[in-house]
Amino acid sequence: LTQNTSLQILWINIIMDGPPAQSLGVEPVDERILRAPPRKVTDPIVTRALLTRAVSSAALIMFLTLAVFAHELDDGRVTRRDTTMTFMTFINCDLFNAYACRSADKCFYEISPFSNPSFLWAMTFSVAGQFAVIYLPPLQSVFQTEALSFGDLFLIVCLSSTVLLLDTIRKKFLQQYCSDNSRRRSLFRRRVKKKKGSSGDAKRVHGGKMVKKRIKQDVGLPMSGNGSKIRARNVTTL
Repeated sequence: LTQNTSLQILWINIIMDGPPAQSLGVEPVDERILRAPPRKVTDPIVTRALLTRAVSSAALIMFLTLAVFAHELDDGRVTRRDTTMTFMTFINCDLFNAYACRSADKCFYEISPFSNPSFLWAMTFSVAGQFAVIYLPPLQSVFQTEALSFGDLFLIVCLSSTVLLLDTIRKKFLQQYCSDNSRRRSLFRRRVKKKKGSSGDAKRVHGGKMVKKRIKQDVGLPMSGNGSKIRARNVTTL
């Protein structure tokens, strides 16, 4: 079974690191990203929020995959059904996770499946290839898989779809810990408030004792002739 596991791992790399991952690069730009404040030069690329999302998703996918494998391994022997169920669970978890990665802030139900045709075609190709590996006899002999029933597929889809549930919880209730954009927006608001506060202090200082007062004085200047005086206004600055 070592050779089959190697082939299945290679197939996972082709399926996941190929079309779905590349199609995420042409995802339409979110307007909230364009309105977000720019990053600092000193900001890290791998942030704490990014690590939190990656570790939590990886932990759930690993738990689901190992749980299915342990459940199928009831007789103590590794069979084709055991590896096929585990193989299919891991692939489905990765496909759901790829769909969740389309947006950093929006949940999966807020994203239109037709907004990125490249991703839609990539997912269709991946699902079709996975079904071909499981149900076509020539590929079954190569990958050492066997056909699964509709009940097995339904169970796998229900388990792997919890990846979307985890992503929804992070985006709706844990934005403070799992979203870089929310942190940047909060920091930007703090900076704006500080700037407004400093400008208000400057205005108060400007309206206090440091302002130069202008005092108007009337000075009488004698005129030749009738001895009358012309009133001239002199402005003295203190």
